[in-house]
Amino acid sequence: MNVIIEIIISVMILIGGLLSILAAIGVIRLPDVYTRTHAAGISNTFGVSLLLFATVGYFFHSGEGFNARVLLAVLFIFLTTPVASHLINRAAYDTGVPLAIRIRDQLRSVKKDDIKKKKSLIIRQEQIEKARQEREELEERMEWERREEKIDEREDQEEQEREREEQTIEEQSDDSEHEIIEQDESETESDDDKTEK
Repeated sequence: MNVIIEIIISVMILIGGLLSILAAIGVIRLPDVYTRTHAAGISNTFGVSLLLFATVGYFFHSGEGFNARVLLAVLFIFLTTPVASHLINRAAYDTGVPLAIRIRDQLRSVKKDDIKKKKSLIIRQEQIEKARQEREELEERMEWERREEKIDEREDQEEQEREREEQTIEEQSDDSEHEIIEQDESETESDDDKTEK
């Protein structure tokens, strides 16, 4: 039984090593970015994963226990490497890196439609933003005009109050002058009356 497990672990190490070598050769020899990332993403992922599984099996078989960290490393490689390969290929395609082999590009029409939609969306967003800014400016102007109107109304009210106060003061001063004149007249009359007597 021990010999069978050791043979399985050895086969996994050999296959993993061969896949890693194949990935390295693919990265060097393949003609464009798309095929290189494919070789690195697929072959290297499986090669490294087989090597790590062989490591877990070896340590478990030798009695040193189960190592969960190595399995987490395998999970991490399976999650990150394909996503990274896909994003590299997508970035290369979006920036216009040419393909090495002449093939019919089925994404070109979709990409052109997407670009048109994005442009129209950007234009629409700019128009909405411009309309919002104009509305805010108009609201600010209206608010400013309302403030000026309120200030003008206050000044008009203050002027009217001043005029009323001045009128009342003038009326009071006129009344007091009339009273003084009447008193003077009455005093002079009384003086005259006294002199006549």
